[in-house]
Parts: sequence; C-alpha cells; structure tokens
Amino acid sequence: MSHASLFVHQGIDGWLFLVGGSNFVSTLYERDSGHLPDRALARWRDLIVERKRRCDALGAKFAHLVVPEKLTIYSHKTAEPLVDADLAPSLRLGQLFERDPAAYGYVDLVPLMRTHRDDVDLYWRTDTHWTPLGCLLGYEILCDALGLERNDDLIARPFIEDVRLLDLGSKLEPPVYETIREATWRQDATRVYDNAVVRLLEAHEYGGEIHVGCHAVFKNPRARNKCKLLLFGDSFAGVSPYFLTAALAETVSELEFVWSANVDWALVKRSKPDFVVTETAERYMAIPANDRFNLRRTEIRQVLLGRRRRFEAWLRDWREKRRQPSSKST
Repeated sequence: MSHASLFVHQGIDGWLFLVGGSNFVSTLYERDSGHLPDRALARWRDLIVERKRRCDALGAKFAHLVVPEKLTIYSHKTAEPLVDADLAPSLRLGQLFERDPAAYGYVDLVPLMRTHRDDVDLYWRTDTHWTPLGCLLGYEILCDALGLERNDDLIARPFIEDVRLLDLGSKLEPPVYETIREATWRQDATRVYDNAVVRLLEAHEYGGEIHVGCHAVFKNPRARNKCKLLLFGDSFAGVSPYFLTAALAETVSELEFVWSANVDWALVKRSKPDFVVTETAERYMAIPANDRFNLRRTEIRQVLLGRRRRFEAWLRDWREKRRQPSSKST
C-alpha cells in the first residue's frame, strides 16, 4: 500500500477523496466510536444552542453552517464502499436537537447538495474544497435561512479557466491535474480593513500556513441588504474574492470575517452585527470548539510566528550559502 493511498482514495470518473490525515476523515462516520461519535456531536449541539441564546440576547440573528465533507455528498463516486454516508456528522448532529434544528439556527446543506450533485460538480474532483457552484448553492441556502435577499447576479460574475494541481491530486504519483473554473464573486464590495494575519496569509513566502486569526471587513453600499453580518469561518469562507465570504460581501452592506472555529464574544459585542454566522467544515468538527477565542491575542501570536518563520528561512539560506564553496576557492 502506497503512502498516498493512506490519505487519498481514487474513486471513479476522476474523483479523489481524503480518507486520512489529521482530521481522520474516514473515522467520522460512526455513531459510537471513531473521532466524532454521537457523544462528541452532543457537545456541538450544546454549543450551537448556547450560541443561539447569546446572539438572541444581543439582538443578532444566528446561523451555524456545516460544509459537508466530499464523502458525505459524493460517496457514490468511490471505487468501493468507504463509509456509511447517512451517518455523516452533519446529519447526526441535526438529529440531536430536541426540535427542528432550524429553530436553533442550524443550516443543513446535505439534502439540496445531494439533490444537485450530479447536475454539476459541487466539489473539485482533485481537492477537498467546494467549487464556485457548490459555494453558491451553500450561499443560497444560508441566505434563505437568514431571510436575506440573495444576490442573483453572482452566477454571471467573471471566471477564469485554468489547469491546476490541487491538494489531493498533488499527493499522487504521478500528480493529477484538473481543469477548473475559478469565479470572482467580489465586485461591488471593498475590503476596507485587514489585519496583520491576512497580510501573512496573502504573502507567498508563508505558503498559506498562517491563517487562523485573519480579520477583514468589507463594505458594499450597493448591497440590497442594509445590514451587518459577522462571519466566523475557515477556508471554505476565507478572504479571497471567491467562496463564501466574498459572496456574502456582495449581499450585505457590511461583512466582517474572522478565520476561527470559535467565537470571540467580546468582538461580537464590539461589532454589534445584525447577523452572526459560524461556519465549519464537517471534518474539522473532530476538533471540539470552546468559544474561548481571543482575536487580539491570536493576532499577536500569529505575527510572532510569522517573524519566526521568516528568521528560520533566512537562517536556512545563510547556512546553505555557508556550505557552498566560494568563487575565490575555485
């Protein structure tokens, strides 16, 4: 068995699936064992209920969005049965609420994504992330849950077509490339603030390694919904011109994004949003959230990490130059 096969499953029609790695993906589909059994999901349920209660007290409407794992939506594209997709964490979580999960702000993407999964590719075949169309479907479901008017112009926004080596494809030998369409949602919204962590994320020298604690603010005077939305999320949202953050920035007059699985309640109180949305990828739920996040302290730690990474890179270059024979000695 190759090293890659421990992490990547090669399905049919070019579909690749993450099955291992730090999030133990293939072990998430079990009720009583694995890395996300029902008892662990009960803690997520309690956290969502508490988030809803606190947002209600602050006068903000709350929603929690779980972006399904690709196996949850496209399990029929595996070469052999890997998991019971009906035991997906996002589905089991919805079953744990005492009444309609929507009453607690829980937004379930799975039914509609499964309905449309064979109409278009909702995920990249050689990556773990959703495509622009997958993101757009999730965005529409979220807007409906929040009572926001969708921006129907997004589907007509410009895109580029390119051949890329994406995450899962890069783990195979030989590597598997994919032709993708990358849309640019952000057009009317302007990014009016970004913190030091955003700048570290966008600096190529760090390779996207530093991301938790990104904080960006977008304003859009042309938005149909004159309100402020605070979004806590991950790479399915991000700060780029595509994915969920950009779509929402084209929808509300002010969008504030923080890269975190946990809520900074002091920030929520300072920000005074009309809506609070927490988004997490299904596989990241194996790491329990606690909502003890402090954005300011996280930014300081990440800046120090960036400085250390830069020093380490300089030191490696210096040592490499020391090992090379000088031109005078040749």
